[in-house]
Amino acid sequence: MEIVKYISDYENFIIKFENVLKEKYKIKSNVYQHIDIIKTSDSLNNYQYNFHGAGCRITFGNIICEYDFLLDENSKYQFSVWKLKTFIESLYKEKIDNIELKSSLENLVAKNILKKLVIEGKVFDIYLI
Repeated sequence: MEIVKYISDYENFIIKFENVLKEKYKIKSNVYQHIDIIKTSDSLNNYQYNFHGAGCRITFGNIICEYDFLLDENSKYQFSVWKLKTFIESLYKEKIDNIELKSSLENLVAKNILKKLVIEGKVFDIYLI
């Protein structure tokens, strides 16, 4: 499984979307620090998006990308196995096995390449990039 490539594609997809928002709303810094001026739901340059709480769902053609955003210096996005799986399957049109995907993500965590969400000492199956 090309997990590093998948995560990179996922992150780059989000960044391209953010750049469209920055251009539309004349934002020069972190988009999420200006979330109050951005429409909650809209269609922009073929992206359809819907912000919900600390998350966003983007569609671009048949590509589906869901993520949560953080206002953290070290990590900017968080995702679950399901969110990444949905993105990969919609972009590459191939079925991804949940167990294999989770295992690949956990291997990256073990190598300290990827972090997991930790709140008050409890570790969640949410990954941070």
